[in-house]
Amino acid sequence: MKAQASSLSHRLVGPTRLAVMSVLLIAVAFGCGNNGESGSSGTNGNGTGATGGNGTAAFGGAALCSAVFGPDGFTGFVRLVSDEELEAGDEIDATERAIEVAGGVTCAVHGRSVFALSFENPIVTRYDEVDGVLVEVGRLSFANFGLASLFSEAGQTRIISETKAYHFDTAGSQIVVWNPQAMETIGTIPLTVAEPPEGLLPGRLRAQRFGELLVGYLSYLTEQDISAPRTDFWFIDPQSDEVVATDVTEECGNLSPAVAEASNGDLYFGSPGITAASHGLGLPGTFAPCSLRVRAGTREIDSTYLADLNTLTGGLPTAGPIPAGNDRGLLFAYETGNIPIDPMLTARELQNILNWRYYEWTLGTEEPATLVESIPPRRVLPTRETSTAGLFSSDCPRIPPGLSLWT
Repeated sequence: MKAQASSLSHRLVGPTRLAVMSVLLIAVAFGCGNNGESGSSGTNGNGTGATGGNGTAAFGGAALCSAVFGPDGFTGFVRLVSDEELEAGDEIDATERAIEVAGGVTCAVHGRSVFALSFENPIVTRYDEVDGVLVEVGRLSFANFGLASLFSEAGQTRIISETKAYHFDTAGSQIVVWNPQAMETIGTIPLTVAEPPEGLLPGRLRAQRFGELLVGYLSYLTEQDISAPRTDFWFIDPQSDEVVATDVTEECGNLSPAVAEASNGDLYFGSPGITAASHGLGLPGTFAPCSLRVRAGTREIDSTYLADLNTLTGGLPTAGPIPAGNDRGLLFAYETGNIPIDPMLTARELQNILNWRYYEWTLGTEEPATLVESIPPRRVLPTRETSTAGLFSSDCPRIPPGLSLWT
């Protein structure tokens, strides 16, 4: 398969870009903070604040990071997209005027800097936005900590300040601590992983900011590559860089990197599209898509709460929640009445059918979710066969920070 520059995986169309983004993008606020991380610091990387280096107004828009899969593997692209391009509503080519990165790339962002994590080697490259152009200002290798690649997703890298960032390394059961300003490593935080039940294998290790703490969570897979309903949690104190608490659940697993935060600080974790599709097909060993909660101010999973997401959409295969602000989350459900599920499909194939719809849900309630009529049916694209991307925008009300889906 040849990597295409204008496939669906590279489109951002103004009126429906939230829907397009949700298929395969990761959105992080660029110009408004998100719990103090991955937001604007008020400078553009050269210390000039609201203006560019030549006295002009600072660039407004987005940084788009893509990893396009082709016959020879992944190719990465990093580029800026202006507010004008976003508002025009035209198709946006992720490769146009882009920095090409061999082997593929995902990104994290802080202030007006983009940090590209390489699929091909354990190197993170920092690009600063200067007068509407991305300028490389430094590189950092994690090879000394045993990493051979940074093949991951942005949910595994958290930048919480100008001088402190964390990369959650699944294979090494560790967190690499680094300084994004100096582009220097600081050290590691080892993660003690409990011996999983027989037949389970560690899956992805993801991370989320949680008040004054970080929370890391590890999923598991069966030997048949089916998601298991187990998740290990670690609560990390960024002041001491120590694990201060751990927890585990055997009721809900393979949690999405998209985490919805209520106004009181409670976090709602939930299932990705692959879990919803697998359960909808009735594959052996699958479990109903679910949502867990971690209460603000606590260091444990809320044992009183476990939501069956399918019941919120009338029994449809459902994933989510995606953060939507104002104590709301967006769920993503397959409309079985429009196109019945063919049991001969694979979970990936079911995700690729243009029949998934958005539903709005009030976080933590048992109230049925409401179909968002304004967003047409979409597909859930498998990231290993198309592209993933990152989007940062000052348009915070319409592009919620922390969006990350369906891998």
